[in-house]
Amino acid sequence: MSGLDSFLFDIPARLRFGCGVMDEIQKASLPGSRLMIVTGGKTIRANGTVDRLVKMVERKAETIVIFDEVRANPTLASVMKGAAIARENQIDCVIGLGGGSALDTAKGIAAMAVNEGSLWDYTASGSGSGKSMAHKPLPLIAIPTTAGTGSEGNKTAVITDTERNEKIGVRTDFVHSAYIDPELTLSIPPQHTAEQGFDAFCHCLEAFLSVKANPFSDMMAAAGMKALYRWLPAAVENGSDIEARYWVSYGSMLGGMVLYLSSASAAHTLEHMLSGLNPAVSHGGGLAMIFDAFHAKLAENVPQRYAQAAEAMGIAEGASETEIAEHLLSDFHQWKSRLGLDRLRLRDYGFTPDQAEEMVRMTHWVGGGPLTRDRYRFSDDDLAEILRKALEV
Repeated sequence: MSGLDSFLFDIPARLRFGCGVMDEIQKASLPGSRLMIVTGGKTIRANGTVDRLVKMVERKAETIVIFDEVRANPTLASVMKGAAIARENQIDCVIGLGGGSALDTAKGIAAMAVNEGSLWDYTASGSGSGKSMAHKPLPLIAIPTTAGTGSEGNKTAVITDTERNEKIGVRTDFVHSAYIDPELTLSIPPQHTAEQGFDAFCHCLEAFLSVKANPFSDMMAAAGMKALYRWLPAAVENGSDIEARYWVSYGSMLGGMVLYLSSASAAHTLEHMLSGLNPAVSHGGGLAMIFDAFHAKLAENVPQRYAQAAEAMGIAEGASETEIAEHLLSDFHQWKSRLGLDRLRLRDYGFTPDQAEEMVRMTHWVGGGPLTRDRYRFSDDDLAEILRKALEV
């Protein structure tokens, strides 16, 4: 990027952020009266968040259907089942309530409730057909109860086809609005807080490193990195720290937005391959397990951009760009250890070094743009080396 290039600002959501903003839904004008609430997980059921939302919207709703079959690494089957229920009930507004899996499932349902065929007909990589949707998705309201994916602030839904072991980002034209309330994240346990927040940090870092980075995205990525680097450990160590939760939610929101203004990197495609092959791998956990090996290789080839990231975060130390980059990665490793993510091991999920070449082939298959958006173009040998090194830990 020369600094004189043009860029597009197109964030598809009206975002309302702050403690207590979920209560504003009671006064909001909804874009439909036949509602489907898409959610999952026992915690938000048990703590009353689902019932609370129902009470907020029931006076404005002709129909409320609750689809609560969302699981981690949301599946194509779940999306298509939800879409069929939405059509049967003539749903005209979808509300996603939960983590990134719930929001992404809601996006898929909103799209497929009004379009023919399978969601996979509209994916551009893997076994998808790459078709264009004939109809704009139903209006969507996103209410995240975790801080990680930032799905409320972009047009992408990451969905897994379990029959083909493909995990792919599907881009469609939404969101209507989003309410990001840090108070909803107070009940997230430490490990999930760490993994989700690490995902958000990777969004910001990768967007900063991407060839698609621009002055506007750099500003947002730097703000997100600083907020998460400073506050995520505090949120992990004391989940009731509302100030920490506030800034982690803020960093997560920025991470979702900046992915759309810039791009993720090959690290994200590698992780999608991993959790596509084994859904037990959480997205943030998978990113943590390949993080050191991936960024060591990238920093070896583009140390100047890591030096710029360190400067943007205010932690630059060293006499040369290479020294600053090395110091930054050392700091990142210590930070990851403080989060407890250094304990995760790829081999504990059944991956072995002799699978590296096949894993690289699968990475290309699920593919997508991020494989081509690093400032250094990774060869297949590079990707296999990264995976082997991650497996050696």
